[in-house]
Amino acid sequence: MYNDGNDGEPIIQKNKVRVYEYIKNHPGSHLRKISKELDMATSDTQYWCNRLERMALVRSRRLGLYRTYYPASILGERHENILAILQQKTPRNILLYLLENSGASQKDLAQHTGFAAATISWHMSRLIKIGIVYSSKKGKFVKYYIRGDIADLVILLKSYYPSIWDKLSDRLSELFLGITYATTSDIRGEHTRDNETNRTDTTSSSETNINKRLNGNEDKEEDNGID
Repeated sequence: MYNDGNDGEPIIQKNKVRVYEYIKNHPGSHLRKISKELDMATSDTQYWCNRLERMALVRSRRLGLYRTYYPASILGERHENILAILQQKTPRNILLYLLENSGASQKDLAQHTGFAAATISWHMSRLIKIGIVYSSKKGKFVKYYIRGDIADLVILLKSYYPSIWDKLSDRLSELFLGITYATTSDIRGEHTRDNETNRTDTTSSSETNINKRLNGNEDKEEDNGID
């Protein structure tokens, strides 16, 4: 598997970087998805996820049935929850529908997604449990709303799902006129625009440090022992 000369060290470093880059660009992914997308054995993917977590470059948390992974720069449980949901097609579609149709009922969501009411109920219970959605009974009907500042969802969509955001932005432009402009860097833990120069220097230094840790050999002895 690591037979590439020099005891396989080039492939070892390449796989470590591949896993890190995937998590950085697709935060909220679970192990099986990372493994599938990188065409890497699950055991190897698990090894590198654990290794990167011990190096404090990524962190993980269990969300429902899955353990999801994030770059260490993602700050806050709310952002982690939203990113994990955006990685999953059905709950993502529900969330995007609520973004456009605040106060939608279970019937509305069932008609939109094509799923049975029981399936929608299960997804809504899960979204409510992790604090992304809340419900309110209006007469005989239960209405659903996105909990908290929708700017969090918008920023993450713009940062990590630009193609989805582009499809929504024209339809939702009036809704978001009051949302303060925020960039990807606001989500990824960098400084604000008031300190543009310092932010650039800090970001460059941080990226350099990450690259050194990814490509360094501080864990060379253990890496060379992998079959």
